[in-house]
Amino acid sequence: MAWHTIQETQKLTGKSRRTLYRDMAAGRLSWEPEGDSGRRLETSELIRVYGELKPLAQPEPEKTAHGDTGLGTHNTALILAELKALREEVAELRQAMRLIEHKPDLAQPDTPKSVPNDKPTPWWKRPLFTRQG
Repeated sequence: MAWHTIQETQKLTGKSRRTLYRDMAAGRLSWEPEGDSGRRLETSELIRVYGELKPLAQPEPEKTAHGDTGLGTHNTALILAELKALREEVAELRQAMRLIEHKPDLAQPDTPKSVPNDKPTPWWKRPLFTRQG
């Protein structure tokens, strides 16, 4: 089961802090030390001593729309229209990219593939092992 602090135990049982400490001192309620000066109590022990526990009140999260966007309003229609336009633009851009990818390279200026080199290759650039036929 779960472990609870003294404050949580007060909320679950409806008992005062004084009552809880008195019951722990008398040995009626078992507890374990938590840290230097804290105590923690197990859920089953609280039920054994005090009976059914009260539910801890947890606030429900509020479900609200953004202030600028009302559901089912003119704003929604504008947002949907903009979304449709953006999707069409993306489709056009994708089509343009496909056309660009399949185009052959544009004519490049003629450059000689290999220029004859009159200088001998330095020894550190020469191949280390050569194949002899």
